[in-house]
Amino acid sequence: MRYEWNGSGIERVRLRRHVTAAVLVIDDFTGRPITAPDLTVTAAQVLRKPVRKGDGYFLFLDCEEPVLDLTARAWAYHTAETRVEVGQLSPLHPVVKLRLTPNRNYSIPSQTTCLEGRGAPGTEVRVLCENDPRPLRLLYDYAPSGVLDGRFLQLYDPSGSDWEGRLFALRRKGEGELEYFQVRSTVDGEEGGCLLAAPLSRGCKKAGATVFPVSAARADEKGAFFIPLRTMAVKAYTCRVLSRAPGGDWEERSLELEPGRVTRLDLLGG
Repeated sequence: MRYEWNGSGIERVRLRRHVTAAVLVIDDFTGRPITAPDLTVTAAQVLRKPVRKGDGYFLFLDCEEPVLDLTARAWAYHTAETRVEVGQLSPLHPVVKLRLTPNRNYSIPSQTTCLEGRGAPGTEVRVLCENDPRPLRLLYDYAPSGVLDGRFLQLYDPSGSDWEGRLFALRRKGEGELEYFQVRSTVDGEEGGCLLAAPLSRGCKKAGATVFPVSAARADEKGAFFIPLRTMAVKAYTCRVLSRAPGGDWEERSLELEPGRVTRLDLLGG
């Protein structure tokens, strides 16, 4: 509500605000919304700050930009960035979930399996466990020409976890190469239905296909990164680690992590 002078007196004018995007930042280790008071969310195209609500959402109002480059920062987490096509958000439920990976400032429970290391500042690091005893599966065959221009995928996850904002790796039957994708949101009324940030590069048969959750972080200004992994009932974590320095190509390596310990990885080779 605001007040305006109409020449003969003051009248009240009711303003309608439009929520362009409602951003919820999730702790990728616990799966719960981050409530830290130092948490900030910004969009490169928007000068004004979003409205922070008590339930954890950051509301970007009345944005005319077709794209929002979002950045979330907090002291105990690695900074995370994502690009959002505003036109792809639901007009009635324009929710974007951003996941932050804890850094060394985070109070990690003892006996947590972690990967720690150094690389060039800004290096992207991804970790997945290939011997995950509870990988996800496809419920149906996938076609890039399918529903929602190939951005619709149905996953089977007996744990019922929240997938929104999460990064995954897809292994097709008989193939060693993985394809990475991000789930933008779930689709109501569709079993295991999720909306992808972008279509997969090609089709995939559900038979024999495996989907692995991926933990990711970006090295800070000193080149340090720290990635805690969820607890699994395995004798050793058989991991695939991908890294990409700014302006470089993806590099891949296999690494075995001892459960309950911190394993160090030097991407600089020093």
